[in-house]
Amino acid sequence: MNKIAFFLLCVTLVSCGIKKEIVTVNHSNLPKPIGPYNHSTRYGNLIFVSGQLGLDPKTNSLKSAIEEQMVQIFENLKAILENNHSDFNHITKTTIFITDMKQFEIVNKIYGRYFDKHFPARSTIEVTSLPRNAAVEIECIAVKRN
Repeated sequence: MNKIAFFLLCVTLVSCGIKKEIVTVNHSNLPKPIGPYNHSTRYGNLIFVSGQLGLDPKTNSLKSAIEEQMVQIFENLKAILENNHSDFNHITKTTIFITDMKQFEIVNKIYGRYFDKHFPARSTIEVTSLPRNAAVEIECIAVKRN
């Protein structure tokens, strides 16, 4: 019993000694945020990615059709995840905001192209409007690759 108590004490002391901070990552290859927020923050191995619109990083303009917006969103997500040492296979949760649920089939089809065998938990919410009159926005939570 004393060995178990000693082991638990050691684990507790080690875990208390590990300092975790909220880290923001500089993403120079993405469109500038359109408000007072960061593209992503990280706490330990958890990565929180702000909602992404289909903004072209070179022109900072919104792609026109919902299909183009979806592809650009995933390209932006890919860059954010790479800068955080992660990828699509390490996304645990996504939230999709869409202005017209009639476009859900298109969104779902393009979304499915970016995931292989691992499909994260997901919510899809219809909203009245999105910044820059975007048709769709996606945010996610991921973990770092080992």
